[in-house]
Amino acid sequence: MKNTLRIVALMTIMYANTAFAATGTNGSEFGLVGWMFIGFLALIVTLQFVPALIMLGSMIVGVFEKKVAH
Repeated sequence: MKNTLRIVALMTIMYANTAFAATGTNGSEFGLVGWMFIGFLALIVTLQFVPALIMLGSMIVGVFEKKVAH
């Protein structure tokens, strides 16, 4: 059983490597998956940028607000 799992895992890895290597382009184009990956990275950067701007604005307001003596 253990040997069978190793063989299946090895066959899967070898098949996947062949599929990823066979893009059919000359290497200058990303393809759909490449553009989806770049779009996903851009989405992550955008979603992290908005809270960073909000926090920066809150810090600037906190620094320049007038102190109230209690």
